[in-house]
Amino acid sequence: MSGPPGAADPRRGPLGRVTAAFYWFLVVEGAFLVAASPGLIGILLLDRSPGNIPLYALCLVPLGPAYSAALSTIEVRHRADDLSPWPRFWRAWARNLVDVLQVWVPALAGATILGLTLAFGPSAGVDGFFRGAAVVFLVVGALWSWNALIIASLFRFRARDTARLALYYLAAKPLVTLAALSFLVLATAVVAFTSDVVLAALAVLFAAFALVSARPMIADVTARFVAASDQ
Repeated sequence: MSGPPGAADPRRGPLGRVTAAFYWFLVVEGAFLVAASPGLIGILLLDRSPGNIPLYALCLVPLGPAYSAALSTIEVRHRADDLSPWPRFWRAWARNLVDVLQVWVPALAGATILGLTLAFGPSAGVDGFFRGAAVVFLVVGALWSWNALIIASLFRFRARDTARLALYYLAAKPLVTLAALSFLVLATAVVAFTSDVVLAALAVLFAAFALVSARPMIADVTARFVAASDQ
């Protein structure tokens, strides 16, 4: 339906832009929940006990590709508002699946080992120093995963190159790392004081803020490793 000739497009007005943004994020959130549903259902059925740490890690496997697709879809919106988010999400999910799993699954495996060390270390006689080291490695691993998911979602690198870049930018972009740490603390607090469902419902907002906070890293990767390869 078109308006009178010369009339302004209501979709370009403030209300239209807000409505379009709300619709976009709502659809992407719905797609994320569908893609992550196998893992989310498993998490809801599990008791919060240390013995279930490996099962939790298994349930988290689908969340990596789902979150990656949300990152890619939201990134596209900055460049083209008229794209349909639902098919865009699933194309991103299929395109990123292998690359994301190549970094996400090893990260979950490492986190599982560290988590079991922390949970059962005292009863197994593990020294306090090693338990403290496990905490440090767990935090570093979570921050590395944050960078790796963003890089694997927006760029097409080999898995080992993605892993190296994710580790490099932990030190090269300390403000990005600090922002990631803040988001991880916030996510942990949300789960601790509410539930996993609330965190899942906020996944798209976390993805949007992740892209904003990681913009210096994204720009540097583009300038140094993508633009140079296109010349």
